[in-house]
Amino acid sequence: MKNIWVLFLLVVTTPQIQAAENLKSYNIDQSAITISGVSSGAFMANQMSVAYSQTFSGSASVAGGIYWCAQGKSDKAQGECMNSTGNIHPEVQIAEAQRLASTGEIDPLANLSRQRLYVFASAKDSVIKPPASDKLLEFEKKFIPENQIKYQTSLQSAHGFPTLNYGASCTFGFLPWLLKCNFDTAGEILDTMYGNLHERGAMNEKNLFLFNQGEFGPVSTPLFATAWIYVPTSCQNGDRCKLHIALHGCQMNPDFIQDQFVKNAGYNEWAESNNIIVLYPQSAKLGQNNPYACWDWFGFTGPNYVTKSGAQMKILKAMIDRVIGSK
Repeated sequence: MKNIWVLFLLVVTTPQIQAAENLKSYNIDQSAITISGVSSGAFMANQMSVAYSQTFSGSASVAGGIYWCAQGKSDKAQGECMNSTGNIHPEVQIAEAQRLASTGEIDPLANLSRQRLYVFASAKDSVIKPPASDKLLEFEKKFIPENQIKYQTSLQSAHGFPTLNYGASCTFGFLPWLLKCNFDTAGEILDTMYGNLHERGAMNEKNLFLFNQGEFGPVSTPLFATAWIYVPTSCQNGDRCKLHIALHGCQMNPDFIQDQFVKNAGYNEWAESNNIIVLYPQSAKLGQNNPYACWDWFGFTGPNYVTKSGAQMKILKAMIDRVIGSK
């Protein structure tokens, strides 16, 4: 039994080693750039969509919460933001966002009115409980019309990213934090973001490319050395394509689950049949400040972590700019 556990640990913690190229530019419809994330990635996706509201036409949160929830405090993140949300008052976060917009630290909040929003929360999630998503909705409804918002609460799943047919048991949240729920979260997200999609296609592994994140910032950011981008055949041939950024959660980078989120979350199947490029940035561990390779939604990269000058924020934006060929 001991040897079996050693093998298991090696499987889930050994990163995949491949040759990486520099990230390329493509023909992108800049009115169709969207972002989603799960857990810490959900908080980060929301931060990006608010701070760079001029860039995004939509965002999605799977088991996430409100903008600037932790207010730079890790204990607040692990307590109030994830479990006991009674002391979170969205008017505080709204006021802070308005202040940051007034100083130019984030884009004008009026841009949010054109965004679409998808929010997923499950009553069975014992890690980030549904009231955290309720607070997110209170914040977003200040700026986004309700008919542009979809709130999905029907699935009874554990903490993680529900999929059609891959991952741990739907009601047992653990590595790889993908949940086999017979539920197409990625499809629901992309349908909310874009609408009128063609039927789900098949992923072509030859269209999944490993790229070097080191050119965008140092390891101390923190960033994993490499990340992935899925580029449908049509997009490689020069067709005009949409762009979606998919952010993993804690314990979901290559140190923990290799490329399982990238290959099995379900985005690529929809991307291939709908001319959607999917960018999969990868966060990294940072000692005791970030041992699980979370995205920064509580301030371990500095006090400006929710603004356009946040260390991870500006690097994600630089990746997007590269893909769309603006810089």
